[in-house]
Amino acid sequence: MRKFLGIFFALALVVALILVPSTVLADDPTQVDMNWDGSGFVGTTVNTGDATTNFATAGNYINGSFTATDSNNNPYNYGVDSFSAYLNANVGNGGYIEMTTDRFTSKESMYGPAGQQSGAFVGTSDGSAAMAVRTTTNYAAMKDPTYTYQLPGGHNIVVDGSYYEINRWVSDGQGNSGSILSNGAGSAILDCMCTEASGNGGVRFGWGCGCYTDANYQATGAGYFNVTGVGNDSVAFLGFPGLEISSGGGSLSIIANFLEGFSIGNYSLTAK
Repeated sequence: MRKFLGIFFALALVVALILVPSTVLADDPTQVDMNWDGSGFVGTTVNTGDATTNFATAGNYINGSFTATDSNNNPYNYGVDSFSAYLNANVGNGGYIEMTTDRFTSKESMYGPAGQQSGAFVGTSDGSAAMAVRTTTNYAAMKDPTYTYQLPGGHNIVVDGSYYEINRWVSDGQGNSGSILSNGAGSAILDCMCTEASGNGGVRFGWGCGCYTDANYQATGAGYFNVTGVGNDSVAFLGFPGLEISSGGGSLSIIANFLEGFSIGNYSLTAK
């Protein structure tokens, strides 16, 4: 559910700032911390056995931080440890930022199977971009609670440039998903503070996690915006009462092709 960048990222980045190999966390509570400020490429994979997170960023100027924590706590002796990953990164003069997390284990008898995925991507051909995304997993679900973990102004993705792209998605591994795809020339801001997915509860995209809903998008200039829910049984847009598939399942989208700006105040949805 992503990877649609144009050829401007096909060039080889000459200066490699940091390249961290795959990290496996085990035994005692463990934390991986990374910080960078320079140019080139930074990326790593953290695999706990219960979940894995991949992040990468590259560009002419990049800075930021990444933290992954395996608690190794096995709450209630369910055989699943809690995990969290948080990325806060910026690029300037062209570049991209992305993070994807997959959940591998669950207390299946109570909360359904694992297989959930959450991801975010932003890229710009020649401008600046910033992204703050946080994902947590445990025995019950995958959640993206970013309240107090956002960019200045309470945003999750901010980008500008003569060409930019944004992709944000979550899926439950059972055929239910929510996603956003946007691109354009100008600037864009995406807020997606809360998202949830589990093996028996479907997807809440743009809301949940016990927080108020903060799910909006605004852009200047010309561009394209698409938010889509896919559900086995139902899909409903919470900000647009009545815009739903109430039974039988299917795919439901809000799509905008705009020339001089666009905004949507609440794109949040459920899919199950």
